[in-house]
Amino acid sequence: MKKIYFLLLLSVLAPNLFAQSGRLRISFVGFDCYRETWDDILHSDGKGDEVYFNFGFSLADKNGNSKLAYEKRTPVYGDATKPAFNNRINVGSWVDVFGNNRGGIKAGDTYRCNDVVGEYDMANGDILTIIPTGWEHDPIADNSAAFMSTIRGFYNSINQKVAPIMIGFHALTGNLGGVIFNAGSLGISSIKAGGDQGELGRAGTRPLGMEKYGDFSPKLVVLNTPNLATICNSDMGFGRGIVAVNYDENAVGNARDHGNYIMLLKVEFFATSNPAPPPPPAPRNTGYTPPPPPPSSSTGNVPPPAIGSNMGMKKMNAPASNTIAGTWTGTWGSGENSGPNFYSFLLNADGSMKLVDAQNNITATGTYSFTNNQLTGSYTYTNGGVFSFAAALNNNQLSGTWGSRNSVTGGGKWIMSKAGKSLTGNLR
Repeated sequence: MKKIYFLLLLSVLAPNLFAQSGRLRISFVGFDCYRETWDDILHSDGKGDEVYFNFGFSLADKNGNSKLAYEKRTPVYGDATKPAFNNRINVGSWVDVFGNNRGGIKAGDTYRCNDVVGEYDMANGDILTIIPTGWEHDPIADNSAAFMSTIRGFYNSINQKVAPIMIGFHALTGNLGGVIFNAGSLGISSIKAGGDQGELGRAGTRPLGMEKYGDFSPKLVVLNTPNLATICNSDMGFGRGIVAVNYDENAVGNARDHGNYIMLLKVEFFATSNPAPPPPPAPRNTGYTPPPPPPSSSTGNVPPPAIGSNMGMKKMNAPASNTIAGTWTGTWGSGENSGPNFYSFLLNADGSMKLVDAQNNITATGTYSFTNNQLTGSYTYTNGGVFSFAAALNNNQLSGTWGSRNSVTGGGKWIMSKAGKSLTGNLR
């Protein structure tokens, strides 16, 4: 009888034991403050804690060969009750001496959201390493840029170190907490992320989880395709598919700053045979920017999935100048890169446009305007994803930026040149 039950269980779980390709979505769904950090008695930077979170992503194949990297930073959460703090999201239960102006994070406060911070196509055996860090924000000094620059230098080493570990790791037979590693346990050196704060505890932006003398060793969330289905369907204490990453400063010997936070990441995986649905709309006024679209079909991947909907996107019906009409071809990239992914517009003289892949297939349609050598527009994929762009024309070359929904920035850069002869004139 036991054998029969085992076979039945195996028949249910077998699809999850093997790697498969698909699309992985990572969402930041909030944080809990178990203990706020040290602050000056005057709360000059706002009442209690003000925090933001940064997510570094590194995708590698099963052998640890790096494929791409991306970073996403959230807005600042905390006391936004003063005009000087209006670029923050007001979070927390601190009040002023009169019991008013509620805002600022302290022990016991929680925040929940549902912000997509990364979305990637995963081939069989691929490994995604996430480096989630929380930062206590102080406008006096911010060392996070130098920290992330150092982390980027570690990506290749991290990928090589986690690849052999993940080959032998199976979530079905092990502790799901095994997907979280401390960088130090992999031989990655601590980073002086606290700058000169160290022993003196000077004010300044610094990572949650910093040691007493300013050293910091980040946590790594490592995911690979054989385990994604199991992780997505497991409740580890905060809901199905949610991974909790804890930074506790007392635990690393920093009783002076004593911060203790948990950040929550939701993992969703959509196998190739089960395409991903669009993510929920981004909360308003959060500074949220969705991740870049995936590589074009010239790399063998599908076009970007739906990210939101038209959401009131304005149509630009003014006729465009004929000097810009025609077929433009080039590349797009994420972040500061303008390549290497294929990118092509068919701009019609009436202000309509089509996005065309390397095989001349229409993948999206939209509208554009062109004035004083400045091009702007937006297009919508058949599955609902909306992207916007802007560019300047110089010597028959368009150089621009792109973003999601109404934003023409935040995604990456692109370049195109006008083709001498339209390759897609029959597509109108």
